[in-house]
Formats: sequence, C-alpha cells, structure tokens
Amino acid sequence: MSRGNRISMGLVVAAAVAVSIAWSWPEPSGMTVGNPAFKSLGQMAFGPGNVLFIGDNTGAQVLAVEIADQARGTGAINLAGLDAKVAQVLGVAPADLQINDLAVHPASKNVYLTVTRGAGASAVPVLLRVTRNAERPIEEVPLTNVKYSTAAITNAPADDPSARRNPRTSTITDIAFADGQVWVAGLSNEEFASSFRRFSFPFGKTMETSTLEIYHVSHRASETRSPVTSFTIQQINGKKYVVAGYTCTPIVAFDVAGLVPGKHVVGRTVAELGAGNTPTDLVPFKRDGKDVIMVVNNRRPLMRIDASDVATGQALTTPEVAGIARATLEQPTGITQMAELDATYVVVVQRGANGLDLKSIAKSAL
Repeated sequence: MSRGNRISMGLVVAAAVAVSIAWSWPEPSGMTVGNPAFKSLGQMAFGPGNVLFIGDNTGAQVLAVEIADQARGTGAINLAGLDAKVAQVLGVAPADLQINDLAVHPASKNVYLTVTRGAGASAVPVLLRVTRNAERPIEEVPLTNVKYSTAAITNAPADDPSARRNPRTSTITDIAFADGQVWVAGLSNEEFASSFRRFSFPFGKTMETSTLEIYHVSHRASETRSPVTSFTIQQINGKKYVVAGYTCTPIVAFDVAGLVPGKHVVGRTVAELGAGNTPTDLVPFKRDGKDVIMVVNNRRPLMRIDASDVATGQALTTPEVAGIARATLEQPTGITQMAELDATYVVVVQRGANGLDLKSIAKSAL
C-alpha cells in the first residue's frame, strides 16, 4: 500500500472512530454514555457504584444514572427557604414547582431532589443537588453526557389525563434497591393492579411482577387496586420483609421470599394508622440499639414503630383494630419527606410558616 493510501486509510479509520464515539459505546455495567430520554422524574433510590435510580411515571420506565459526586460532606446539612432557593435557581415562583422526592448520595452525603417545574404539558423535570457550600448550596445536575441505562415498565396503566386521578402517575409510587435488584411499587394494567416489580441490575430484558392484595382496615375490605405509597426492605429477626404503607393508612408486611414473580400475594396488615392520611416515607434506622421504622404522614404526626413488632404482628382482618403499637411524635411538625443521612441524622423537608426548609434531625430526637 502506498504512503498516500495509508494516510487516506488512517483518516477513514479516525473518522469512523469519531463517529462511533458519537454513537455512545455500551459500558460493561450495561450503561451507555449519552443523553437519556425521559418525560418525568419522581421517586429515587441510590444503589451501588453511585448509581441513582429514578422513576419516570409518564415515560413508564426506570432510569439508572451514574452520579459521580466527588464532594465529601460530613455532619448535618440544613437549608432554610428550600423552595424559594430552588425557585430562584430554576427561574420560577415557588408556587410553580413541586419537590417530588429526595435521596442522599451514599459517598458525598449531598442531598438530591427531583423537582417538577411548571405543570401540565409545559412541566419540566429537573434533578438538583443540595450541598454544604454556603455560597452555592443548590445546583442543577445535568442529565447529558452521563452513564445511564433504562428499564421499561411494560405493564404500566394507561395514561388518562381526564381521569380524576390519572393512573399513569401511580405507575411508580416508590422505588428501592436491594440484593442486586431494583424494586418498584405502583399500579399496573393487570386485573389486580397493585404490584411490586423487580429488575435485576445491570438491567436486562426481564421484569418480574407480583400482584398484591391487602386487608384495608379503615375501608373494611380486601383491596387489590390501591397502590403501595411508600415501602422499605428490611431484615427483621433473620427474615427479609417489605414493609409497605398505603393511603388511609394500613402498614403491611410482605415476606420477600413469598413475592414470587407472576404470583398474586396477600400481605399481612399489621397496623392501621388512621383514615384520611397517606404515608409519604418509611425510613428504617437504629435508635437506642433497636431497629425502628419512622412513618412520615401527610396529615398525621410522625410515627415510630419497632421493626420487631412488624415481624410478629398478627394479621388484621376485621375493622376497628389498630394493630401493633406506635409512638406518635407531636414534634417536629410539618415533615413531608425524610431520608437517612448518616449514622447520626436523618434529613427532612419540613413545611413552616415561610415555606419549605431542608433540615437534619438527630435520630436520637425521634
């Protein structure tokens, strides 16, 4: 081959390499470098390797994004006027945004927020990071040129904006990562709509679904169409459970070993926390050497239950029975969301007289 031909061939190869880079190469983890397509950003959970799992209800998918947060924070994180400061960063009024969820980065201990700017067809989903940097406490996390992968929810309910409550918005009501799997609670299009879905990570093509049934004490009936609103996966007395909260407000235990893909599973209702209320977060942690679960409610005070009581609680099958004991905390008030920050603190979004604040609260105070 002549020198001229070798140069021409080299240019062709270089051009091909440049184009192939633009095509986004798959990563060994199954992730791709590029710009993920999504329509909404809702519930979140961090997994290993700095991977953040985010629910996209409108797009009927789970998005996995590597968040390589290099900062290293310690101790409490607090930000007064959270909603006003977020609105300033996004260039809108506080009334024009919705904070959907918060999660704590496992390494940096920064707080991540999924936020919706605006409403309806003009709504824009945004991922934000709250840090301990007093000069720049809030920054947008661009979801461009990132390592990502997606898992489609193939049995999502139909999108019906004309419905009193659009079922598509409850496709993903909560999300968690445990034992190499992404757990997703929400509604499906199946006969028994309430369900848990599981995806192995790295994402493959298989989605496992178990449909759910519970006895709803305040509704005086068994139900299969009310979704789990919040859940946690916890090892209790040597056995792994999903502890789930539902609107109006039963707390239900599911034995993980019994959540067999393709099966219809009846949960064990262990507590009734009161009608007209929704549990927005269930947060497990150790307090005074005991495993407890904090229940954040939208219309009732914070409640604390002992994990051991969940494991041993009798199934409630009749009306007007409260079930296992709970400690009701009259203070602090106005908590709307909570996540574990570290061994000492939880971090919360708290509503006060002047809007929303981000606060760290010592576990010992709860």
